[in-house]
Amino acid sequence: MATKKGSSKPRKLSDPHIEALREFGTLGTFADSVVSGLRIRVGVHRTSWLFFQRHRIKGKRSTTFRALGTWPLMDVAKARKEALIVAGKVAGGTIDPSKREAIKFETAFTAYLAYLTTKAEKNGKPPRWHDNVKKLGDKIILPKFGKWTLIELANSPHAVADWHEDVTKENGPVSANHCARVLRATYKRAARRDISLPARLPTSAVEFNDETPSQKALDFKKFPAWLKAWRKIDSATKLAYHLTALLTGTRPGELARLRWANVKHNERNLVIGKAKAGQDIVIPITEEIAAALQMARDDAEQLGLAVAPDSLVFPGCSQISAREVLPARGNMLRHTYRTVAADLGVDDLMIHFLMGHAPDGISQKYVATLILANGPAMRAAQERISARMLKELGLTQKTLRREIAAGLAASLQKGRGRALEVARTLARAQKASARARRGKRLGPRVRSGEGQKPKK
Repeated sequence: MATKKGSSKPRKLSDPHIEALREFGTLGTFADSVVSGLRIRVGVHRTSWLFFQRHRIKGKRSTTFRALGTWPLMDVAKARKEALIVAGKVAGGTIDPSKREAIKFETAFTAYLAYLTTKAEKNGKPPRWHDNVKKLGDKIILPKFGKWTLIELANSPHAVADWHEDVTKENGPVSANHCARVLRATYKRAARRDISLPARLPTSAVEFNDETPSQKALDFKKFPAWLKAWRKIDSATKLAYHLTALLTGTRPGELARLRWANVKHNERNLVIGKAKAGQDIVIPITEEIAAALQMARDDAEQLGLAVAPDSLVFPGCSQISAREVLPARGNMLRHTYRTVAADLGVDDLMIHFLMGHAPDGISQKYVATLILANGPAMRAAQERISARMLKELGLTQKTLRREIAAGLAASLQKGRGRALEVARTLARAQKASARARRGKRLGPRVRSGEGQKPKK
């Protein structure tokens, strides 16, 4: 029969001594006299090594309590060695926090999101990456690791690697890689402030998926089909957006954020401010590009929208690329632009400048100088590309103007129809509200006919 015994004064623990305690059923916690703070807890089912020490760090009283392992898997010699390691961390002020005090991943993730927002504001850009990271966190990362501490993540690389494989199957290889990178970046940023975190990264066992960027472009034979589908769009602003994307090869998000202040008609240039490459992109405007931009302006004016310098050139087009039924849209139009430029034999360095790339091997501070030096050549190349685009679409300058006029007329008709429907809906709502107010003034008895004299 087991007997309970309270903690006594420290004794020199040994493996035979612990074995005797187990055989005689002597339960309790016993301190070691060799290493201060080391204790053995003899329980009914398990015998565990513990480290317990009260201390003061920078004037603040605290207690360190750690489970080191179980006997006999960890014998006395190994237990003393582990206890000395913990005691050394306590003395050096680098003790690992307890599970209650340890930072959870969800807390570190919130701090990382705030950092991304601050970084975007500092660079004068919208927090696009912050928004993408938040979506990945809410949908995939936090449901799995939100309640885990950062130390648990660092000590469980196998769990992170298995999770990455599961996300690959459910959400695809690219999303899985993005999630793993976000988890790694969150941990690394938290580790800058918390030196107690292991240097080993949680993603150390992750085998990242191979990623091949999509290079799909519109086949030359399908340009007429693209034009046919383009005609069916009932908004001239959207028509202008897609046409400009095709003629300039601009990234869809950067084009959707373009404002009229960045359209330099006098210089015949288009400025994409704070682009992905980290600098302003200056794009030469050809007659075809100017016609597409004018289409957007005319549509805004005929629909009564503002065309101020800070107004968007293509309002409502921030997510339109993913919804339009076109043979090519968004980044596929960017790839099409590059394909056409290469087919025309345009110099590769010139294509980089026209598309806003920072060429490899060229310092950022020299890019602006090179662009200025190649200004006339860039404009000539842009004109060749625009002319080729028109040719592949089966259009001329004259027929392009007809297409734009037809698009504007259809957009105006559709806009008037939407305005009429909105007006009718508002009128119905006003009438319903008036009836409700009138009935409230009459009271329930009058509305139901009570108290009224019968008609003769």
